[in-house]
Amino acid sequence: LDLDIAPGELVGVAATDPAAAASLVRCLGRQADPEAGTVELDGVPLRDLDPGRLREAVLVAEHEAVLFEGTVTSNVTSNVTVTTDVGHAPGAAVAEALEAAGAGDIPPGTPVSERGGSLSGGQRQRVALARALAAARPVLVLHDPTTAVDAVTETRIADGISRLRRDRTTVLVTTSPALLAVADRVLLLHEGRVADEAPHADLLRRNPGYRAAVLA
Repeated sequence: LDLDIAPGELVGVAATDPAAAASLVRCLGRQADPEAGTVELDGVPLRDLDPGRLREAVLVAEHEAVLFEGTVTSNVTSNVTVTTDVGHAPGAAVAEALEAAGAGDIPPGTPVSERGGSLSGGQRQRVALARALAAARPVLVLHDPTTAVDAVTETRIADGISRLRRDRTTVLVTTSPALLAVADRVLLLHEGRVADEAPHADLLRRNPGYRAAVLA
């Protein structure tokens, strides 16, 4: 796998094998290092970076995100630090992130039980996505962030991610057509390599394997 992502680019990665997608996410989050080769940030291998500095620059939001006991607000702001540039008062930043994540209908003061058990699956997923967006990291990796929401909400979320992450590097590891449609380009990952690369609409038109992966 040979992949370069430019600063500020919104890239979709559609994998024909879910295990390959999960492995890529683990490598990008430094939970595992590749067996060969390197993952680099601005030309520096991740393994050579201080873990704290890496977390300030890169946030990997995994598919099975866990919420904690508190409120929607406390969960959404748990990754927000003084190094971020949300550019608004905390309340406004929370509202903006919730709206972009399709969770504007969930009051910020809503109580959240341990592991988010008091919320529905779709609510948990949207609050977790809002938390990732509110962190405003320079690089954000999202892994299947919309599997528990309906198609209309998913389209709204795709627009929200595109809007809120403008000029920040974002990687969407997903087979969701709605999310892939807002990406600058999409990479089709098949058998451990990039098998094709183009905007979503172009891949749909010309690549049967891509159509099978994202429209199944």
